[in-house]
This record gives sequence, C-alpha cells and structure tokens, in this order.
Amino acid sequence: MVFFDTNVLFYAASDQDARKRSIANLLLEEAVRNGDGMVSLQVLREFANVLLKKAGVAETEVRRILDGFSVLPCIGETRETLNRGLEIKKRHGLQFYDALIVAAAEAAGCDTLYSEDLADGAEYGAVHVVNPFKARPHRGRAAT
Repeated sequence: MVFFDTNVLFYAASDQDARKRSIANLLLEEAVRNGDGMVSLQVLREFANVLLKKAGVAETEVRRILDGFSVLPCIGETRETLNRGLEIKKRHGLQFYDALIVAAAEAAGCDTLYSEDLADGAEYGAVHVVNPFKARPHRGRAAT
C-alpha cells in the first residue's frame, strides 16, 4: 500500500512543474489501478488550504479537484493516530504534522509514503519514505 503526502497531490493538480506533475499523476494512476493508494483527512485539508491560500484557487474549483481525488480511500483521524504521531515526533524529531502523516500511513497499513518533504529513504517503523521527484541513478540496460 502507498500513501500520498500533500505535495504529491499538489503537483498532480498544478501546472507549476510539468515534470513533477507527470510523475505525481503516474503514481496516482498506478495506485488507483492497483487499488493500493491512500490519503488522510489531514492531507486533504492541507491540500485544500494550499490551493486556497497559496495558489489562489476558487473554492468551487477546490471542491472539484478534491472530488477528483475521491478515488483514493481516505483514513480518518483517531486518538490512537494522534498518540502514535506524538510518539513518532518524539522518537524521530519530526515536525508534528509530518509525524501525523507517518502515523496515518502506518495506521492505513501502507509501507510506502510518497513525500517531497520528508527525507527520501527514511524508515519509520514499517513506513518507508520515497521522494518520487528525486533524480535516481539509472539502473539496468541503457535506453535505445
């Protein structure tokens, strides 16, 4: 299972960076096709806030964009997730809201968290962070 952080949703919906938009959309399409993608209510709230305040998107358009992401199951918040987020914050020194995202990914049973904000390759229990926008060395046969 894969979990999407706010920035991946933002790039998927934004014209700000064509390369990142393409990557984000490919990951989302694959997750929908495989039925293994998740978000949290926190991620959707942050995403809506970024669209409204930083990108200046109208409320009606934000609703339309959010509806487009309704194909991804959304995990709600619980006291257990909050408490686990506090544990993760203390143990790993993460910012509070980042720790809550890790806790939500863990609670959803996700092993991969796609995020540009968290350290690529970081491990938080069973959750492995992948920055999908980071250039990776090419492995395997050269393209012809």
